Amino acid sequence: MCLMVLTLRAQKCAVLDFQLGTNVTAEEVDAISYNFRTNFYPDNYNVIDVDRVNSLIKTLGYDKTGMTKQQLLEVGRKLEAKVMVVGTLNKLMDEYSVDVQVIDVSTGTTIASEGNTFQKSEYRREVKYIAQSLVHKIE
Repeated sequence: MCLMVLTLRAQKCAVLDFQLGTNVTAEEVDAISYNFRTNFYPDNYNVIDVDRVNSLIKTLGYDKTGMTKQQLLEVGRKLEAKVMVVGTLNKLMDEYSVDVQVIDVSTGTTIASEGNTFQKSEYRREVKYIAQSLVHKIE
């Protein structure tokens, strides 16, 4: 019963697939976005199912790997999310760079951010660190 009450009180959070940056493929973005989502679970937010997020993006006719900030905020408002988590994945030579922001949907302001550069073989550990660091910043 208490869990149900806490679940009803929790704010909604939308975690979008990362934006396609420089020198990366859609497959790389999908893999790293998935890894991020599996490690991002803040206690005081209900994370909206990614299929629901992607379905809305498709319905609105947006390209999920290259949306403008206004489009991102529109998606967040339609999902009734308090915050959105958005990021960009880039690659330069043999290093990936991930930059992630938590955005307040009502104001459009960034309330937390985290990023890192890492080798391909380190992506699981580094992306997990970024996700957990952001969780601590917004709780």
